[in-house]
Amino acid sequence: MESVISTIGNVADSIKPVAPVLAGLILIVIGLLWTTAKDPNKKEMYTGWMVNVAIGFGIVYLGTSLVSWLSNQVVGF
Repeated sequence: MESVISTIGNVADSIKPVAPVLAGLILIVIGLLWTTAKDPNKKEMYTGWMVNVAIGFGIVYLGTSLVSWLSNQVVGF
C-alpha cells in the first residue's frame, strides 16, 4: 500500500510543474485568436475559452497539490 501511495504522490508531483506551462501556452494561443478575430461572436467564444482554461488550470493545480499533500500525510500502512 505504501508503494501505491508513493506512486500517486509522484504522479501528482510530476503533473504540478507541467500544468502552468501548458495552461500558459494555451492561453497565449487563445489570446492570439482573440486578437485576430473580427467577429464579436468569436471574440466572446474565445473569452469563454480563456475562462474555461483558467478554471481548468485551477482545478488541476489544486487537485495535484491536494493529492501530493495527502500522500505525504498518510502514514501507518
